[in-house]
Amino acid sequence: MTSPSQTAKPLLIELGCEELPARQLGNQLKLLGEGLHSRLKDAGLLGQETPPTLLGTPRRLAVIIDGVLPGQADRELERKGPAERAAFDADGQPTRAAEGFARSVGVPVDQLERLENEQGRWLFARVRQPGQALAELLPDMLDATVKAMAGARSMRWSDRPERFLRPVRWLLVLHGEEVVPVSAFGLESGRQTQGHRIHAPGAHPVAEAHAYAGTLKQAYVQVDPKKRRRAIRAGAETLARGAGLEVRIEESLLDEVAGLTEWPVPVIGSFDERFLEVPAEALISSMEQHQKCFPLRHADGRLAARFIAVANIESRNMGAMTAGFERVIRPRLADARFFFDQDRRETLEQRLPRLDGIKFQEKLGSVGAKSRRLQALAADYADLLGADRSVTARAALLSKCDLVTEMVGEFPELQGIMGRYYALADGEPDAVAAAIESHYLPRHAGDALPADAAGRALALADRLDTLVGVFAAGQKPRGGKDPFALRRAALGVIRILDDARAGVSLSKLIELAADHLAAELAETVPVELALLGEVEEFLLERLRSHAADSGIETNTAVAVLAVQSRVVADFLDRARAVQDFADDPMADSLIAANKRIANLLKQADTEVPGEFDRAALVESAERDLAEAVDEAVHDLDAALEQHDYSLALARLAALREPVDRFFDEVMVMCDDEQLRRHRLSLLKRLRAQFLRVADVARLGR
Repeated sequence: MTSPSQTAKPLLIELGCEELPARQLGNQLKLLGEGLHSRLKDAGLLGQETPPTLLGTPRRLAVIIDGVLPGQADRELERKGPAERAAFDADGQPTRAAEGFARSVGVPVDQLERLENEQGRWLFARVRQPGQALAELLPDMLDATVKAMAGARSMRWSDRPERFLRPVRWLLVLHGEEVVPVSAFGLESGRQTQGHRIHAPGAHPVAEAHAYAGTLKQAYVQVDPKKRRRAIRAGAETLARGAGLEVRIEESLLDEVAGLTEWPVPVIGSFDERFLEVPAEALISSMEQHQKCFPLRHADGRLAARFIAVANIESRNMGAMTAGFERVIRPRLADARFFFDQDRRETLEQRLPRLDGIKFQEKLGSVGAKSRRLQALAADYADLLGADRSVTARAALLSKCDLVTEMVGEFPELQGIMGRYYALADGEPDAVAAAIESHYLPRHAGDALPADAAGRALALADRLDTLVGVFAAGQKPRGGKDPFALRRAALGVIRILDDARAGVSLSKLIELAADHLAAELAETVPVELALLGEVEEFLLERLRSHAADSGIETNTAVAVLAVQSRVVADFLDRARAVQDFADDPMADSLIAANKRIANLLKQADTEVPGEFDRAALVESAERDLAEAVDEAVHDLDAALEQHDYSLALARLAALREPVDRFFDEVMVMCDDEQLRRHRLSLLKRLRAQFLRVADVARLGR
């Protein structure tokens, strides 16, 4: 038989489609590549383990998988049959079970082998299974992959039974230079691809799999999404530098624009400078969301009256093409200016009654009711976080009013941002306007946090009111369902408290939120003690996750939480110090000693007192340990008063030598009951010092 390594060739599959949604292009390519790759691997058709090459444009999804064999190798299968006692009767004649097994493997009964194991003897056969060719297996593999790709928005066309994101119009399948016959979507596979609609329309034959990208490039199609991204970025940056400006490139927009084009050509355009009277954020949203253009800024950060658009064609008249983009973008910017002018005709406070018409949650009432709760709750939080109470309360009352403006209705991502602009236009204090905007931070993972105290207090109030309220309404997250984004809200609470170095506990914040909810909604959402514990544990899960992202191990977090540290900043300070302590090999014996002490105290038949008679200690090792602990306590008091947990653990680490000597020389569980009790009390006092920082006995290696 020919060696598979000599016949392995690249496999190319291209699905030619009508225009695919740009935002789904990357995910569809991933599903196609991973689905085919895994099925080829499972079938034993991969001669080498290399990831698939994913290529695609708005009109095609393509994958190249290297090292694909033309067929499977023959395989020897081991088949286990019935137990020997069931395979033959008392006269030694084969039963139906034996005969049926023999037929299934194509071997006479008298030639079947025996397999012996702990359970007994069994009939056994080795069967050679001929391998199948790639051409036989690939149609079913492609069909299964396509079915797995079909989502809720997939469609049917013509009279075809298949579903796909968009109609498939051509099918290219090459194994090396050979066409693999595949029927799918009512199409027969071939070697023809399609070029650029304008520059190179029609079919273009592909000689072999690795010639695919080059063939399309000659047909004015850059089929590699990564190369299109790089070309768009480089072109945009070059144009911006030429204009003495800087281009703002959001990665998600860059992905989308790359998914909209096959032969991207960036061009720079301009718009009327009078539009710059509108807040920059609104103009940027209009350019990015509606026109898929990249805004330009001056070196000082001011928005410029210029933009970069990306065409899908090389025009002989670039001026006319640029004018076309300018003509299209003008009405969108005019809309933004209209919304801004209209919204300022009414103050935020005048919009408050309209919030009562927006449902927040069925049992929790309207957004207006939530705003009134926030006014009181955020004011209480302000006292705990050192924020101005009146500023925080005012910001809380107005914080949701921009939700009923025209601008935020058109651009929801501007909530809070437009609230700040409108608050300033209404004559509200700068601090109130700033808190209205910053209370939405962080909007996503890695986002900035509120920098102002009032914004922090309001951000916490907004999230904790939602957390406690939704839990009380019986809508806590389950599995992948989290319609109120409570996990994100909880992580935001943790990050804000960490950043603010706030000294307030989670339980206190939860209790205040519950009190305000109960005062207003006691009849519809009973807020019980057990519920508060659930919310706290939910927040602690996010705290552990946040700690893990900072390099804190699970055992470390457990060790710190065991001493009831529910103040986020304090927990993280302790955890970082304990993590450093745990990572030091010199701490191993102290960790082991703490575990041993915890076990000894559990074994004690009576409650061990915290005090003991030093004069009753008879061994020098135990007297020295008692003296060392006394000396450490004073230093520990000073370190903990300053919340210097690293210094505290360093001082405790200095006890290593007397602790090791104690366990080497002293029998704790001696026969003398009085002496045993004094020694256990000494160990309890020692362990109590560690517990002032964390339960290091829970640190494991």
